Amino acid sequence: MSDNPNSADPIIRISLAAIGKPRLSIIVALFIILAAAPGLLRLEIKTDGRALLPRGHEALKEDARIREEYGLRDMLMVVLTTTAAEDIYNPTTCRLVDNLTRAMKSLPGIDGRRVYSLATERRDRVYTGSMEFRPFLDPLPETRAQLDTLRGDIAATDLVMGTLVSHDHRSTVILAGLPTETGDRTRLYLSVVDLVSAHADDVHRVEVVGAPAAETLLGRHIIEDLTVILPICITLMGLVLYLGCRRIWGVLLGLSEVGACLVFTFGIMGWFGVPVYLTTAVLPVILTTVGLADEIHLFWRYQQILATESSDRPVHLLMRQMARPIVLTSLTTSIGFLSFLTAPLAVVRIFGLFAAIGILFCLVWSLTVVPAVLQMLPEDRLRRPLNPRGFIRTQRAYRYPRTTQILLGILVLALGSGIYRLYVQDSWIDGFSPDSEFAQATNRVNEGFYGTHVLLLELVFPPLAEPLAKVYHGPSGPLLVPENLAVVGALERFIRELPGVGGVMGPHGQLTTTAFLRSGRQERLRAIPPEPPEIAILFNRLEQVRGEARRRELIDDKRESCIVTIFLKNANYLHTKDLMEQIETRVTRTLPEARFAFAGDVAVSQAMIPLVVHTQMTSLLTALAFALLIAVVFLRKPQTALSILVPTAAAVAAGVGLMGWTGIPLGVATSMFCAITLGIGLDYSIHFHAAWARAVKEGADAPASAALQEAGPAIAADSLAVTCGFGLLMISQVPANTRLGFLVAVALLGAALFTCLGLGAYLAMKK
Repeated sequence: MSDNPNSADPIIRISLAAIGKPRLSIIVALFIILAAAPGLLRLEIKTDGRALLPRGHEALKEDARIREEYGLRDMLMVVLTTTAAEDIYNPTTCRLVDNLTRAMKSLPGIDGRRVYSLATERRDRVYTGSMEFRPFLDPLPETRAQLDTLRGDIAATDLVMGTLVSHDHRSTVILAGLPTETGDRTRLYLSVVDLVSAHADDVHRVEVVGAPAAETLLGRHIIEDLTVILPICITLMGLVLYLGCRRIWGVLLGLSEVGACLVFTFGIMGWFGVPVYLTTAVLPVILTTVGLADEIHLFWRYQQILATESSDRPVHLLMRQMARPIVLTSLTTSIGFLSFLTAPLAVVRIFGLFAAIGILFCLVWSLTVVPAVLQMLPEDRLRRPLNPRGFIRTQRAYRYPRTTQILLGILVLALGSGIYRLYVQDSWIDGFSPDSEFAQATNRVNEGFYGTHVLLLELVFPPLAEPLAKVYHGPSGPLLVPENLAVVGALERFIRELPGVGGVMGPHGQLTTTAFLRSGRQERLRAIPPEPPEIAILFNRLEQVRGEARRRELIDDKRESCIVTIFLKNANYLHTKDLMEQIETRVTRTLPEARFAFAGDVAVSQAMIPLVVHTQMTSLLTALAFALLIAVVFLRKPQTALSILVPTAAAVAAGVGLMGWTGIPLGVATSMFCAITLGIGLDYSIHFHAAWARAVKEGADAPASAALQEAGPAIAADSLAVTCGFGLLMISQVPANTRLGFLVAVALLGAALFTCLGLGAYLAMKK
């Protein structure tokens, strides 16, 4: 084969130019990396669940509107559990709650009005000579009589049971409403953790849970994972490179590409102000493994040329033979990631975009810097004898090609049938290992209290045709009408009985408790008064006791709309979807003229699930379509392009079925596995087919066997590298990343197997 550079086609002209001026090529590459590097200092991490949805999504807008109108915040929960025999009704626990509450109120960035505990919530007792109501812990109880009074007051005030005091009276909670900005929430969470640690003792277990805690911990877990996984991944990639080429120069050249790719990709993210989300946090591992795929094939082929060819320009010959295959593999891999641009989830689109940018950077590096360095290195630095005997036995499958294909088809069908067992994940607590301290603490809170998942239901009543008469405490509105409150009360009772609901807090329940306490705790008066003026007095009393901020979290100033807070212990997509549909049906039937809307972390999660499924389907179909198109353009034969797609498509189908068989849910991370596998796995088929085409052109007696001996070792090394890289994600503290790593690793092993056996058997049948 001629290696005259003047005969090169346009695809490899860049490589030949780099070979001609190697030092200049390297200097230009270093300049680009240095320009991108300062962007690393601008990176920030965002793991807020709301960041997963598109900015203009209706669920986000409704959630933001409701939170703003009612002054609602995501609550950080500081849970104190005592081992004292007196439960929480002992002086030490009461003093600790009071001290922690005061300290949390004084933390910079925390609005003291948004800190709630037994030290701030008021009971039906007033200060002597005034109408100002006392908090539960004022005065701090010291005597047995005071502690018994506290126990009785808490038992009578059912508003705090399940929210501030556990059902078994062994735990109590301090709530702190945090702002929506992720950076502030992270800083405040860490401040609270430091504060809690300083107040902990041998008698009390103090834990911090809630959605804001989950977001911060996920971010910290991501950083901790990277500090462990990335060095191991780089070391493994170096080992794989060494096993593939047995030369230290190959290892150094490959790892320098990885480092340059990471600096460039994340530097660009920093310059453009793109945060690191849960999805993009795995990019360093992905780019480290995928970025070396071209080098593995380049080094292996270069050593074959040095061992078997007599060319006086081996680097030129290398790029003439390998430029088109590595361009094709890089483009199909990039297409696999760029297919995520069709996803409705912004974080998935960002993941796909910057993964593709990193891969295309590696492609340019492989076409320029790698041949430039190889041109400068003495040939003896990479020359070694080759003997791929390990693949001779595999060729036996080519003797019975149809049988091989049938057996592989049966395997794919058996694994793929697990798709009928697939289900969708939606809870933020699933972002943590069940054995983690945070997950266990959250489970304890769910058992002892109403629950950590919150669904907010807003009810908006139409304005009254005529104002109510003789209402002296605030404006008259439809929520002063007894019949309306009665319907709301029936709705609260209905929701409370639904499966998975831990508790309900609404205007009816709070007003009836207020009426009970106002009457001197007469149980017969725990009811809504029959006249609007009396209801207005109750609302006024509720505000006097609980404060204006707490009243506004329940009902608006015009008394036209209200919030029903629904606590769920373990939010599950299907159960929660059914629950919301039942609530919607009930509201539509009993309050036909009222408007309603859902908000809270559960509502946001529910809105995300259809987008996750949509991401899986659109990204897979887009990746398939464009990969096929690119293969047809490069190979010019649709049948050949289809044969290249089949092995990886079969691996994807088997992987999706494996999710069902192993109980791996479809989530934000795992929804990306199909397109990732398709994009990367096509590399094996492309290189195998390129080797087969060369063998056919050179007149080999058994071109499929020759292709296996030429490309097989590189495919094995490539799949080993990628499998090890993604397999390392299985030690992550984030289950979503663990599942993604497992699925991609197994699917890519399958793609390599189906390529060497299935595609090889198919090509063995061609004359």
